[in-house]
Amino acid sequence: MLKIAAEGIAPRLAACCLINSSAQSSCQRIAPQAAKATQKYLSQSQMHFKKLVIKDHYEFDQKVINSDNPVIVNFHAEWCDPCKILTPKMLELLENSNEIDLAIIDVEANLDLVETFEVKAVPAVLAFRNGVVVDKFIGLVDANSIETLIDKLKRKQQQKNQ
Repeated sequence: MLKIAAEGIAPRLAACCLINSSAQSSCQRIAPQAAKATQKYLSQSQMHFKKLVIKDHYEFDQKVINSDNPVIVNFHAEWCDPCKILTPKMLELLENSNEIDLAIIDVEANLDLVETFEVKAVPAVLAFRNGVVVDKFIGLVDANSIETLIDKLKRKQQQKNQ
């Protein structure tokens, strides 16, 4: 989305320059440079937090099991009221994290993953590091419990990087 915003600047600058014909040639030279600079700034300022929507077992292996970052996997269902509370809270708490990703798995569409990880109730949250489950919880928990899980994953990730 940021790339689209940055790319949208060049045509706007060029259109503005058409109004003033004396500045037209200089605007046409500046517009691509301005768009490129804006795109570079926007891409540098965006967070590395990734929200992953997993659609099948192959994607799960690629995006969770093989991830360099720890991944919190949220098994949820559209009809689940606690899931409707937990998922936005997790997104909010991970918003400023560039060290942990969040994978969201719809249990209705991914029965093989539900069976593989023996998910018996939703929401079910599993924390993965290096392809291994390192922590989990079932049901709606308070924000402090989620923050504790996130902090634990961050600490271990920082220790790994040292």
